[in-house]
Amino acid sequence: MKAVARMELKPGMTLGEDVRWQEKILFSEGTVLSQANIERLKRYNIMIVTVMEDVDFATTHYERLRYSHDFKIFEQKHAQNLYKYKKLMMDFATSGKQIPAQALMEIYSDLRSTYSNGAILLDYLYNLMPNEDELTFNHSLNSALLAGVFAEWTAMSEEDREELILSGFYYDIGKLKLPYDVLWRPGKLSQEEFDVVKKHPSIGWAMLGNTGLSSHIQDAVLMHHERMDGSGYPKHAKGDEISIFARYIAIIDTYIAMASPRPHRNALTPLQIMGNFEKNVAQYDKELLIPLMIHIADAQIGSSVCLNDDSVWEVSHIHATKLSRPVLKNAKQETLDLREHPELEIVKMM
Repeated sequence: MKAVARMELKPGMTLGEDVRWQEKILFSEGTVLSQANIERLKRYNIMIVTVMEDVDFATTHYERLRYSHDFKIFEQKHAQNLYKYKKLMMDFATSGKQIPAQALMEIYSDLRSTYSNGAILLDYLYNLMPNEDELTFNHSLNSALLAGVFAEWTAMSEEDREELILSGFYYDIGKLKLPYDVLWRPGKLSQEEFDVVKKHPSIGWAMLGNTGLSSHIQDAVLMHHERMDGSGYPKHAKGDEISIFARYIAIIDTYIAMASPRPHRNALTPLQIMGNFEKNVAQYDKELLIPLMIHIADAQIGSSVCLNDDSVWEVSHIHATKLSRPVLKNAKQETLDLREHPELEIVKMM
């Protein structure tokens, strides 16, 4: 709520508190002001009233977050830094202009200053609506932010932390040489189109050949679609053949892809993402993946979720062996263990 001078009032505003004159209530809290109401306030010489803001109408955690001052700062800085990041990458892709590592780390640091911990970043990313014309750059910028969180959660050295963040900025650079409409077309690609998309790791690796970037970063670019079971590309590498930085980026890339809204679907919730990782766990380095999944799942405790039957619950307890199927409780303090109800799915965060 905010105090507003009478002269700035407009029809349609909603009062946040009763308006009193002497002992009399002129208008009750919740009154939607009309022009006649405003004229009456003038006659009684009421100079200031309290009106409701958008956030006051929010009923869920995520609605309140979207209207919060802190999220708006993140959203604003994200747009500003996305523009800076795009310019740096396009200059490099079109003219070979080298990108100082410091320039990318300044982008990261400016955004990192807007959230206090990784759990908040996950909330912010779930609520961030990307510009559909900037999906490639948005995806990599968010991956760099998540890379920084993962580095903090795993207590990486400062040097490795920067290498992982820079890997997040660079790993999809090969996509800048591919047709945008193929990369981001809704629906399933033809085999020929998918074969084109699968070239981007090799293209990106070739683009970085003379940059002097570390082997960690170049390996992450080349191998981020390789999988531990050999099912990835471009070389069907498996296990320890895959750089550890590429193994981290494989997890980060997959998480950001699922956490981002697309024209054909909404963003998946963190627990839905955990479920997909659990189904495909053989593709990822378990020693890296499981601790990161535990961090993400634990951050959901206390969150409100909506199920596919439209019921709303709070996440009460996370199962160590089935992170995506927690115990829920409702307003009546009834509990629901999702492990015992395969027909129920979390579809939205509230």
